[in-house]
Amino acid sequence: MHNMKKILVLVALIVMGQSMVFAQKEKTVKEADVPARYVKDFQGQASDALNVVWTMTLDSSAYMATFNTPDGDLQAIRFTPKTSETRYYIESQYYPHAIMDTVASQYPKHKVTCLYIRNLKGKMTYQARIAKMKGFLFWKKESEMKQLSFETNGKMIEVLDVE
Repeated sequence: MHNMKKILVLVALIVMGQSMVFAQKEKTVKEADVPARYVKDFQGQASDALNVVWTMTLDSSAYMATFNTPDGDLQAIRFTPKTSETRYYIESQYYPHAIMDTVASQYPKHKVTCLYIRNLKGKMTYQARIAKMKGFLFWKKESEMKQLSFETNGKMIEVLDVE
């Protein structure tokens, strides 16, 4: 059973990684190609990380390490020259009702494709990526993507269009 959990986590990482690459215009890179200061900071913050996948934005302005914790939770740390942020991904069965209700009422044709808690300089917010899903069965494409920011009480504070 433990191996099955690992396989499911790896599949989730691959799917999330592909979604993130598509949505944020990032590409997967080898750790050796990541600036040494980011690798050192990452190792200090997440020394017990498993299944680490590094990505960078196409303009090289940000690098992100996506990984599993020993408990199997999916997290990421995103590094830029000015700051770093930690992302705690939430499984769909645990999405907060306030966020789901807001998406359903304000964006009825969209679905939440990714939801995480962002810790940026000690300030926690929910970040929801939503999109209209086009296609059928396994060949779905996201369109009209948006990034929604919420306070921890569920109040929406920002909407950004995402390419």
